[in-house]
Amino acid sequence: MYRPAASLLLVISLLASAANAQQTGKVLPERAPLIPARSSDVGGCQLGVASGDLDISGVRARLFNTGGLFWKGGDPVYEVPRFGGVNAIFAAGIWIGGMVDGTLHFAGADYSDWEFWPGPLDEDGNPPADCSVYDRIWVVSVLDVEAYEMTGVATPDLEEWPIDLGAPWIDANGDEMYNLEDGDRPEIYGNQIAFWVMNDLGNFHDWSGAQPIGLEVRVSAFSIASENPTLAGATIYRYELIYKGDATLENARFGFWADADLGGSNDDYVGSDPARDLGFVYNGDADDEGGYGNPPPAVGVDFLGGADVVMYYNNDASPTGNPSDGQDAFNYLQALWRDGTPLTEGGNGYQTGGPVTTYAFPGDPEQMEFWSEVNIDGVGTSNAPGDRRFIVSTESFQMEPGSSLVIDVAIPFAQGDDYLNSVTALKAASDFVQGLYDANQLFVSFPIPPEVEPAAPSLIAPPDGAEFIDEDPTFEWSKVTDADFYVLEIAESSDFSDAQEYFSSDTDLTPFISIPTEETVELFWRVSAGNTTGIGPPSASRSFTLFRTHVPSPYYDDGRSILEIAHPEGDPCGPEASSTDGCQQYGGNTVWRSDNSTEDYYVAAGGGAGDLNRILRYFEATEQDDFEMRFTEDCATPGACLGVYPEDFGQGDMIVSLPFELWNVGDTADPADDIRMIPFHVANDPGNPVVDWANTFTGLDVDETTPITEWIYWMMPDRLDGYELFEATANGFGGPGATYDPASDGDELIQLDPLTGEECSNQNYYVDFCFRNQDFIFNPGPSNFIYPIGRVVLADLAMDGTTPPAGVTIRFVTPGVPVAIEQGPEEAPQTLQLLPAYPNPFRSEVTVPFIVERAGTVRLAVYDILGRQVSVLINGEVAAGTHTALIDGQGLAAGVYLVVFESEGERRSQKILLMR
Repeated sequence: MYRPAASLLLVISLLASAANAQQTGKVLPERAPLIPARSSDVGGCQLGVASGDLDISGVRARLFNTGGLFWKGGDPVYEVPRFGGVNAIFAAGIWIGGMVDGTLHFAGADYSDWEFWPGPLDEDGNPPADCSVYDRIWVVSVLDVEAYEMTGVATPDLEEWPIDLGAPWIDANGDEMYNLEDGDRPEIYGNQIAFWVMNDLGNFHDWSGAQPIGLEVRVSAFSIASENPTLAGATIYRYELIYKGDATLENARFGFWADADLGGSNDDYVGSDPARDLGFVYNGDADDEGGYGNPPPAVGVDFLGGADVVMYYNNDASPTGNPSDGQDAFNYLQALWRDGTPLTEGGNGYQTGGPVTTYAFPGDPEQMEFWSEVNIDGVGTSNAPGDRRFIVSTESFQMEPGSSLVIDVAIPFAQGDDYLNSVTALKAASDFVQGLYDANQLFVSFPIPPEVEPAAPSLIAPPDGAEFIDEDPTFEWSKVTDADFYVLEIAESSDFSDAQEYFSSDTDLTPFISIPTEETVELFWRVSAGNTTGIGPPSASRSFTLFRTHVPSPYYDDGRSILEIAHPEGDPCGPEASSTDGCQQYGGNTVWRSDNSTEDYYVAAGGGAGDLNRILRYFEATEQDDFEMRFTEDCATPGACLGVYPEDFGQGDMIVSLPFELWNVGDTADPADDIRMIPFHVANDPGNPVVDWANTFTGLDVDETTPITEWIYWMMPDRLDGYELFEATANGFGGPGATYDPASDGDELIQLDPLTGEECSNQNYYVDFCFRNQDFIFNPGPSNFIYPIGRVVLADLAMDGTTPPAGVTIRFVTPGVPVAIEQGPEEAPQTLQLLPAYPNPFRSEVTVPFIVERAGTVRLAVYDILGRQVSVLINGEVAAGTHTALIDGQGLAAGVYLVVFESEGERRSQKILLMR
């Protein structure tokens, strides 16, 4: 097929974006359970759990041996640029179908529905008795080979390269035996190659409901760490199909399916280019709110050996929507809608009366051509963008038993001057890759470009001499080629001899800068770029001045904050609010040294004004919910709202009156899930408990002049009506001033410790003393006293002995549950957590905490930025609970490393930065 020569040089802007990689507003298709046509020839294999990453080029792509790619629950991983935090594709996979004696045989991969299992088929076409033996993806790079040739130490994948399964290799001496010492090597396409084998006979086809085909599929995937951004932005896949059925497979088609979600999931268009065998996705408007911003890029699927169909469908249950079984999917491979109607030009392609076609939206978007999604009728009417999925498939083919077929697929990526020009740039990228393929220069080894220290960035904001009052400046600088991270220095001296360093993988940062209150400080800042080679020269410096009237929370950047969300005098963030009072940035006045209109109180922690850890002490318990302190008209009446002063937990406990209610508000958008909590009131001075908290400020001074309240512990009840039961019991004991006798309060054990399965050591006051017990990092060992928020106090700035008036609501915002991500219909719950490493960045040692929900095999390893394994911290059985691992930086070069945590098929990772 004729291909036009490349006329554009693709430029990929490695966007520095702080956007979360998780997809929002995404809904996966729901399907009724099928009763599949079950063959007796399938095996009893479990779905593969192995994964591997291509991560040496400008792309980071996660691979699975299930027939699917990039997503298998959790976060998707097809990041372009690599480690940029934004995904160009959510999920992808292969669909293969054909007819045997008039019956459809089909195997496909779709979200949590995967119909391929690890391992080859034997000579008789039978699957392995135990597929888990082959549950592996081998990944080798040219750097692995170079390291072996220098040191004689091989990575496991290099040492065990599976030539017996068909992995490409170079036989140095012709003895047909793989031996590194003889000079044998994997045949590395690009700079990094991954290889795996799978089959469609390992178990029943519960998604498609179709008979299996009898296919062994060998896959080689690779990427190229090229200075050419076109190659660096592409990944390549070779699928070798070996048919081991016992009858002719007719009218067969191979398709590559993709749910792109280019940044955001609901603002995409699709298109095709018949001359290039290319299907693609581009943004439906000029700005991608999912992380790519403006201009959005485009991504495509290019069949290098030729295609016959580019079909699309929508995320709904209509005839143009999600396939419900193998027949629907096989129709899409043939450019037919679910009901068998052919694709026709015009409109959305369904029953439009236009000519029948096999390519959806082939018009050029940048030229506003018909038929494209920006011109569906020839007069410029456009479609509404949406959550599109598309398939590129081959012409119909036939396979005899024992025959094989190779299909090569490229995924190019491009970013042009705007969202439509990105499609033009993508076509140029397709031409470039196709040209190498046609000249037999693509499936070859490429040299690794030399890495050099990056140049100094240019400073963007703030301008020199900028002034900030109670506001943390956001520092911005230009992107530097070859930079993996940046070092922001802030100093009081212009020679930076006293500089504080802050590290960022993006081109902006808003650090918390600690300076004395009520004092103007002139500071200087500059930025350097770094990579694994080292840190380059610093930029020119700029100055700014900072003045603080109060000490803000150091937790804002983590999603934690303390907000006043209601006040009897009106909206705390009304029209008179300014950008310095926290309203615009945090959605409400911060009451950490309150900026509200009265300025008569602020919230502090029991350990002192700067000790927020006492408020959010058990962050693992708080992070799923938000909490509110509500000063109400009811509670303004003494004795209406109660708590308990637990002098010694059962010895002289006193019932106290409080002017507020405490609430776990869970999802702030759903009042129905609010749970009223039980206040424990603990005196700063244990010898001076108070009965009426409302107008009594007798505790220790925060700053030796400001009186504060006593400590308040926020206790979760052990049942939904726990506070009501507590209040009724407290009033039965006599109300405020009376003794609360926990031994006779009627509270009996209704649940066990979720960590140990044993009885909680305390069971009184209607309190859940084992609330979300996770063997907390700050309290090693099973805890018997878990309160979701710790020692809260209110400081009386006005020093008039009054509390906040009725109508004030203060919300404690925790990091919260991550925003909704695309999940499979029956995704298993997360069983492990990789918590933030500390200190990070580090200079000698860094501690990595992690949580295992249940005992099992755990692997914790460290990789450098090029994907090479540098150490294995843990590889074996680990008990349930919270654990830590120590990484010793001695002997490691400065730079970015990746900590990878794997257990029971789940995988978590985080970056750490070693500085010298």
